Amino acid sequence: MLTFCLNERLPAGGLETSIRPRLLFMCRTEGIGAATPRVMHRHEERFELMFVMQGSGTYHIDGHSYQAKQGDLLLFNAGVLHDECPRATEDLALFSCGVTQLTLPGLPVNHLTPRSQTAMMPSGAYYHEIRQLFLQMWDHLNSKKPYASEISHSLLQALLLICRTIWIEKKEVVDASALSPGQRIRDYIDEHYKDNLDFLLITAELNMNRFYLAHLFKEFSGYSPKQYQTRRRIGEAQNLLLSTDLGVTEVANAVGYDNVNNFHRIFHNLVGIPPARYKKFWLTGEIKNLSPSGQPAASA
Repeated sequence: MLTFCLNERLPAGGLETSIRPRLLFMCRTEGIGAATPRVMHRHEERFELMFVMQGSGTYHIDGHSYQAKQGDLLLFNAGVLHDECPRATEDLALFSCGVTQLTLPGLPVNHLTPRSQTAMMPSGAYYHEIRQLFLQMWDHLNSKKPYASEISHSLLQALLLICRTIWIEKKEVVDASALSPGQRIRDYIDEHYKDNLDFLLITAELNMNRFYLAHLFKEFSGYSPKQYQTRRRIGEAQNLLLSTDLGVTEVANAVGYDNVNNFHRIFHNLVGIPPARYKKFWLTGEIKNLSPSGQPAASA
């Protein structure tokens, strides 16, 4: 279920100067049927925050693998590649939201933390407070009452500041020593993921033995180079299906597949449903979409 906020001007004030973070959408995911994987993708224009109210899942964020459980918070800074695989259980309950205009001193726009810090943290003593903030935001957006949007934006600011406090208090960092070689391999695949991967070219470009390269990248990302390339292609296909009017064949060609039947098979295997049904699932009613404007809401 998705909810977009009205794009109305807010009063002056904010986290840094006069610029306040704005809530772009909220999503509430519950139960087995909603546990659709969101394959490798990134958002250049927004920050996303996820809260595991109940359930668990595996999330790959910026080359690191996280096993999320009840009470965990996950941060998806703008421009960071991530892969979402919630575990399909009856008790699954996730909240997530998209945020723009997030501005903090010393950080890029739409970043809550520096890249050196971990992307997942337990909410700990803040669990009930964070849960209530998400529930209040959700209730206000669904109410469609006057000022519901403004109230939700204000609740969002409190939520972000609590999350920022958690990360400052913990000061946990990722292992930067493993980033360099793995990052070089990933950057190469990201640049060429639409092409047919040639291991000889990759090993020559990065000056690495083929088997060492595969082992190193598996440790870094959790995937083999080929698996990572496939997830990049399907993740980009999900983006195009949700954010453009391209047909399935055009999407397949755009992400590097000449054979649309092969694209159908791989997409279905990774996401669990065919590409055309996936688009319908999110955009036209198999999930109830809510928007203050009365139009279907979409998430890319």
